[in-house]
Amino acid sequence: MATDLIWRVEEFRGLIEPSFPVEDVWFDGGRPVFAIRRPPDLRGALAALRARLEPLGLLPALRRRRGADLIVLLPAAPPLRARWEVNLLLFLATLATTFYAGYVQAVPLVGDGYLRSATGGALAFSIPLMAILFTHEMAHLAVALARGIRASLPYFIPMVPPLGTMGAFIFTRSPAPDRDSLMDLGASGPLAGFLVAVPVLVYGIRQSFVLTSVTGPLVSFPDPLLVRWLTTLLLHPAPDAVILGHPTFWAGWFGLLVTSLNLLPGAMLDGGHAVRAALGPRRHRTVSYLAVGLAVALGYLPMAALIFLFISRGHPGPLDDLTPLSPSRVAVALMLVVVFIVSAVPLWTLWRP
Repeated sequence: MATDLIWRVEEFRGLIEPSFPVEDVWFDGGRPVFAIRRPPDLRGALAALRARLEPLGLLPALRRRRGADLIVLLPAAPPLRARWEVNLLLFLATLATTFYAGYVQAVPLVGDGYLRSATGGALAFSIPLMAILFTHEMAHLAVALARGIRASLPYFIPMVPPLGTMGAFIFTRSPAPDRDSLMDLGASGPLAGFLVAVPVLVYGIRQSFVLTSVTGPLVSFPDPLLVRWLTTLLLHPAPDAVILGHPTFWAGWFGLLVTSLNLLPGAMLDGGHAVRAALGPRRHRTVSYLAVGLAVALGYLPMAALIFLFISRGHPGPLDDLTPLSPSRVAVALMLVVVFIVSAVPLWTLWRP
């Protein structure tokens, strides 16, 4: 492919010139790079050039290197093969495993007289949790469709109890058009899922049980800041009281954990998209290494390893990497920081001896 591009430099230059005056051409890794003069209507010019290049299986990417504005030609990814049967099967499997996880949680609560039905407790965990995850992924998909980003349907990941799932993800096969779109793509899922998790938590906390004395062993999990605040506001527990969580409470708790995991500011996570949109490629790489340290500090050890493995792959960035982030998207980025702070679960306390 790269050799073919070299021989067709003049052809590509002729396609680029109507939108971007070309001032120089050089080669980077065997691919032609066109130094251009920025036109007044940058977005319009890029859209027109994209329309001319897409039939050739290419996409134009605007970059800035060596103090020059550049156009780099990227290969367009092939269309995604629709495999909705796999997505549906994974969704149903995850619905089943989260139901089973909720059932396992509910059985002792029924035995102690806190719940009437283990089946009801299972549904009280599974349905809210799946609603949080579904909303998160569909928000990503809606933004991808609105911004012209080719994306797959959500893939849900079933898992054994106590959680019943490892979350869900979508594949994107084309770059975001610009930095604002990349921010929207990264922010949409965590913000939408968070907005569902909050009322789930409110209901779950109200249905939970305040114990003034405890007989027998209990497993205690650390709570995010938002859970602590809502528990104090809604239940007013005594300092030495123990809160026995309702299954819906744990659905909301896990929803916050998923939100904070996705907002870790590294690699291709949602938080990584936001950092790439706001700070550009070099700072994205630096912040990704910091994200590894943050994940270790919080006790998200598997996620720390995952981020570290994917740092070397970098981030493709948006097609238009020259237009800066708009003020409204800067505000969105700040919102993500706040959501991460109140959602993060300090799991490191579980690793202490």
